[in-house]
Amino acid sequence: MIKKLNNKQLLLILLALAVGYGISAYLRNKKGENTFHTNIIPKIDSNKLTTFYIYPKLKQAKPIRFDLKGKTWMVSQDGITSRAEERSQQYIIKLIEGITPDRLAANDPAQWKDFDVTDSAGTRIVLLNKADTLIDLLVGKFSYNTQQRKAMSSVRIHGQNEVYSVDGFLTMNVANDFVSWRDRHLVTGEPQTWMKLTYTGDNSYTVTHDLQKGWLVDNQRADSATTIQLLQKLSMQNYGSFVDNFDTNKMQAAYTLKVEGANIPTFVLKAYPSADTASQYVITSSLNPGAYMNGKNQNMFRSIFITKDAFFQHTVTAKPMAATPKAKSKK
Repeated sequence: MIKKLNNKQLLLILLALAVGYGISAYLRNKKGENTFHTNIIPKIDSNKLTTFYIYPKLKQAKPIRFDLKGKTWMVSQDGITSRAEERSQQYIIKLIEGITPDRLAANDPAQWKDFDVTDSAGTRIVLLNKADTLIDLLVGKFSYNTQQRKAMSSVRIHGQNEVYSVDGFLTMNVANDFVSWRDRHLVTGEPQTWMKLTYTGDNSYTVTHDLQKGWLVDNQRADSATTIQLLQKLSMQNYGSFVDNFDTNKMQAAYTLKVEGANIPTFVLKAYPSADTASQYVITSSLNPGAYMNGKNQNMFRSIFITKDAFFQHTVTAKPMAATPKAKSKK
């Protein structure tokens, strides 16, 4: 028969199991295994997000504010307001919800400065639903372990003492500069979706796409390869340099381009003459009202407002140079 265990024997067995588990956990930590498990970020309901701030770690920089106006996110800093980059809200939520602490780095306020998570040293992100705070987070120091090939970022919930190390490039991915969050969008669609481009100015003409004849300029067949290259370059003009406080109320556009296509909204680009020789022309788009771009930067004006003759000039793509045959070695 199996002998019944008394309470004292049961207690000894439980103690032995506890000691065994403690030794096992200690050995796992010695081997570098992560036994730290916690969740510091609650689920964020994007439908409740109406405003959020990024307080740059640069002391002289003003806070970057995002506000939902109707269905459009606007971003502002130091009196300048423009449309926010289209995915700003989703990007911030994804970054924050992706925070999974790897370990507790510190829990003493005296150590905050070592991880750049003080109010003045860290990048603070605050998400709001009207007056209610959803998230208030400080993102601090970034480090990279070359031996383990592991990137780590430091974070602290504002109002709490604990500092956590988070796996990944969180610190590097939160832009502290205002311009990174602004919408530069001037053009939409790919050239193959464009059906008609109408240029007006001192060199007015129309470019159309005929399924049988190809690209036509004022009903004359254009050089196909050249036209595709020119329109492809036009389609990439979404990375310009902003010109702020430019007033067009009493100005007439010197050049306009209207683009119509299949399954894309019709949009109009305008070029206004600028007294500033650094810009020459300032360019805006109906897709992004209120945003003005430097026409001289990276030849934006020339890439958008193309001369009529350019479509007829044949360009040959340079072929790669043939490899020089190696001389045979003498035996």
